[in-house]
Amino acid sequence: MGTKIKVIGQNQIGGCVVLISTGQSKICIDFGENLPGQQGKAKRAKINWNEEMVDAVFFTHCHGDHMGRFMEIPAHIPLYMGKAARQVRVNISRALHREDELAVLLDRDRVRCLKAGYTVEMGDIRVTPYLVDHSAYDAYMFLIETPDKRILHTGDFRNHGYRGKALFDVIDKYIVCYGRRPVDIFITEGTMMSRMGEKVCSEAKLLGKARELFKDHRYVFLICSSTNLDSLASFYHAAASYGMGMYGNSYVYSQLKTFRETAGKATPFYDFKYAYEARFDFVLPGLGMTQEEFMRKKGFVAVIKGEPEYEKWIERFGDLNPVVVYSMWEGYVEPGNEAFDKGLYDFVEKYHGICMHTSGHAPAEVIGEVIRRVCPREAVIPIHMENGNGFGELLLSFSHRYNL
Repeated sequence: MGTKIKVIGQNQIGGCVVLISTGQSKICIDFGENLPGQQGKAKRAKINWNEEMVDAVFFTHCHGDHMGRFMEIPAHIPLYMGKAARQVRVNISRALHREDELAVLLDRDRVRCLKAGYTVEMGDIRVTPYLVDHSAYDAYMFLIETPDKRILHTGDFRNHGYRGKALFDVIDKYIVCYGRRPVDIFITEGTMMSRMGEKVCSEAKLLGKARELFKDHRYVFLICSSTNLDSLASFYHAAASYGMGMYGNSYVYSQLKTFRETAGKATPFYDFKYAYEARFDFVLPGLGMTQEEFMRKKGFVAVIKGEPEYEKWIERFGDLNPVVVYSMWEGYVEPGNEAFDKGLYDFVEKYHGICMHTSGHAPAEVIGEVIRRVCPREAVIPIHMENGNGFGELLLSFSHRYNL
C-alpha cells in the first residue's frame, strides 16, 4: 500500500487539515477553527477519529485556525508542537480561565515538543520540522518521509519578517540538499493568492514607518495580535529608540515575557527589556512616581484590543492627544469584507486609527520561487487558500501536476 494524502478544507483559509498515511501509520497535520467570516462559506473539518486511527497530530504553529480544536482530539493521540508555541497557548488558556485546556497543554506525556532539525518517527513515517518565518513565532514546515514518498508541508510562511532571510537556504540545504534529495509532493499554503494586488510591507519597513510616526507621537495605543512576535518587536524597537516603553495587561505581558525567554535567548532583538505590565497606580521603586506618571514623562506604546474596556485606557491619557495604531489584517475593518468586525471598525474609526501592518503570509512571487527550488517530481498541492485559479496561473511555468 502506497502513501496516501487526504486534505480536508483545502479551498479555504483556516481550518485546513492534512492526513498522511501508509499501510502502517497515519499522521494528521493541524486541526484548527475556521477563520471569522467563513461561516456558511467554509465547512468545519470533520474527522472520525475512530475510523482514521491517527497515530499523532503535528501542529505547524499556535494560531487558532491551525490548532484551535486540539481539545477535540482523543486523549490517546499525542500532540506535537513547538515548545514556545505551547507556552503561547498556555498563556491564552490561563487568561481565558480554561482549566481543561491547561491540563492538556501541561501534560508532558501528551504534548511533545518539536525541535528544529530533529526527526520524529511514527511507525514508518518520519517527520522533521524546520523553522519558518511567520507572524506566529515557533512556526514549522514539515518534511515527511514515508517508504515511498518525500513530502514537504510548508505550514504558513513568508520571507519578509526578521527571520525570513533563511527560508531559501533552509530549502536548498536541508530539504532538497542542493538537488540530491528530491521532494515528490509539495503541500503549500496560498493565503495571498486571493490578495494578488495587496502590497506586502516588510517588518523592517514597518519598524521604519513606526519610527517616523513616533517622532511626533509619543503616546501610542497599539492594536496588534499578542502572538505576533515580529510586529510587536517592530513597534517595541521604534518606541525604544525614543526612550518609550511597551505596556500591556497581564496577559499581553505574559506573552512578551514568553518571547523574551525563548526568542530573546537567541537574539537580544527579542528581549523586550523595556516591556511592562500596565499597572498605572503602581509606585515605581526608586523613582518616587507612579507608572502613569512615568509613562507621561517618557512616552509609551500600550498594546490593546479594539474593545470598549480599553477606552478607559485611552481616556486616561486623553489630555496628551494619544494616537491609535491598527496593526492587524485590514479585512477586519473593511465594510463588505466577509471577515468584517463592526465593533472593531467602530473602535478604530472613533479614534482615527492609523493602519500600519504587514502580512504573515508569502506573496505569489515568493510561493513561486519556493516551488522552483523544491521542484517536486509529482505534484504541488495548494492548501489554506481561496484562489485556485491563481495557483493555476502561477503553475503554468512549471511542468508539475497540481491538485485543486
